[in-house]
Amino acid sequence: MELIHLVMDMVLPPMLLVFMLMVLPFYLFYKFASRIIRMFTMEDLTRKVVLITGASSGIGEQLAYEYARKGARLALVARREKKLQEVEEKAREFGCPDAIVICADVSISSDCKRFVEETVNHFGRLDHLVNNAGINNAFYFEESKDISSSIPVTVIYQ
Repeated sequence: MELIHLVMDMVLPPMLLVFMLMVLPFYLFYKFASRIIRMFTMEDLTRKVVLITGASSGIGEQLAYEYARKGARLALVARREKKLQEVEEKAREFGCPDAIVICADVSISSDCKRFVEETVNHFGRLDHLVNNAGINNAFYFEESKDISSSIPVTVIYQ
């Protein structure tokens, strides 16, 4: 009986630990890869209506191209209309069946209501809203004269 206890107490735990160290990385990689795959294949975006704020450059522009590749219909919103036109043309090249450009400032609440209404009026519905617009001003607080200009876009308050 003592031999069994010796094996159970001294041999089995290290063997179990070695087995877990060999299997755990593969298991975690499988979980990570399956989550990434599900993230991109979960929903069929063909003909879905997507409104993207801040779509004239940066992350918003790239999101517009990705949604276009998946066949979504786009409503592109930003302040720079010429740049939005360029993004719209390129999105159509990537496969976007229909896109509209709306020049608006998200820091103005009436503009926000307007671009949502224009999107719903044009497409008849709104499936996805991507709030991407933002302002990032790098400065030392002591040197700032007026920080209130970036607050309406970055922080919503009542």
